[in-house]
Order: sequence, then structure tokens, then C-alpha cells
Amino acid sequence: MLVSPVIICDKDRARNLLPELSQESGFKIEKCDLALVKPNICGLYHPSIELVAAAIRYLENYADKTVIGETRSTIHNPESQFRRLRINDLAAQFGDRVSTVDLSEEKTAKVRIPKPHVLKEVELPETVLEADVLVNMPKVGPHSTTRLTNALKNLFGVLPERSKYSVYHPPGIDNVIADIAQVVKPDLNIADTDEKVIVGVDPLAVDIVACRFVGLNPLNVKHLRLVSEDRGLRLEDLVGKVKVTES
Repeated sequence: MLVSPVIICDKDRARNLLPELSQESGFKIEKCDLALVKPNICGLYHPSIELVAAAIRYLENYADKTVIGETRSTIHNPESQFRRLRINDLAAQFGDRVSTVDLSEEKTAKVRIPKPHVLKEVELPETVLEADVLVNMPKVGPHSTTRLTNALKNLFGVLPERSKYSVYHPPGIDNVIADIAQVVKPDLNIADTDEKVIVGVDPLAVDIVACRFVGLNPLNVKHLRLVSEDRGLRLEDLVGKVKVTES
């Protein structure tokens, strides 16, 4: 059973050495047309904008076009958050190669879930489907419904509906997260924990490590267990096999 390595480092080091840390975690990137950076800016916690800037600078060396994308939530609109957090100003520094996009406004396409828990299919925005590279940028935090919000929970944020709570919470948000994880697979996860940054290519491994920063036992987080089982693995086995390097 191979588990991708996870890197933990302080925030300054992550901002300055993100390419090296990403490569150390197993991330590989080549020249491509489109990269999507998905920060959680419409949820309860958003990552450091300086960290987002470091990711953009890294991707600019490889992607012809980079999109900073987010969907609407019950509490926030992407456009207002792009302005409030000065992400529009960040994108403008890179000219027309970097843009901000409200993914809720895009055309969507239906994608079938291979092994559904509660959803047979989901509608995904075109940028999510067309991106050659997806960089997932959550901030670690506790969550009243899912216990943990981080890499896998941030993928819930690619669903375009604004009323996500009323649509997806009744069938069980952990089940929905596990369904999404089958079809939306980030290439790199960069998680902000305030003082530290977690870098890894596997969102499940990153979330297992993230639990320690909010005092959670990963075995008690239902969507981590479901995602493990969807891979034919036991979460109990994975927890002890994640290789963590503190850089």
C-alpha cells in the first residue's frame, strides 16, 4: 500500500520554497494550457493570500493560463471575496495569464460517479473539467457537520449551486464529499494551518495529517473513512502509513 508523502513546514518557508516542497511531495508538472487554483475563499476559513500568490508564481512557469476559481456559497459570493481579499489585485500582477472566475457562472457538464454513496452524477464547471492541473488550497479548521474542513471538504466547493446546504446536506455531506472525491482529483494540495503549511498530492493523506492541527482523531471523520473505503483501503491502516516530513 503506497501512501504519498506529506510535507509540513512553516509558512515563510512554504511561500519561498513552494516548488521544491511540492516536488518533494511527489508533485510533477509540465508545460500545460490551463491550471486551476481552487482556494476556499467562500467558506468559513480562507488560506493566506500570500500563499495563493506563491502558488500562482509557481504555476506561471508552466501554465499558459491560470484561473483562480471559486463557487458561491450560502454566505459569500466569489466576486465580492476576490475584491475583499485583494485576489483581483493579485491576478492583475500577472497580466492576462491569470484571472479570477466565479465557477458558478460557467457552463457545466454532468459527470457520473463510479461508486455512488448518494449521488449518481454531479454537474461540474467547465474549468474544473478542462484544467490540466488542479491545485487545491484549503485552510484547516473544525466543522460542525463534517468535523474537519480541509482538502477533501474544499472539493465540495467546486459544485456550482449556491444553495449547497439545502441541496447536499440532507443526503449527508460526508457522503457527498466521498462521491466528489471519486471524480475531482487535485494534483496538489496546499493546506494552510495558520503557522504551518501542509503540502501533498493526495488530499486524503493531507487531511489525515491535518487532523492533528485541530485536535481530531482522523478515525472519527466519516468522509476520510468513506474515501479510504472507496479505494479499497482501511482508514486504520492508512493513518499509520502516511510519511510525514517536517521541513
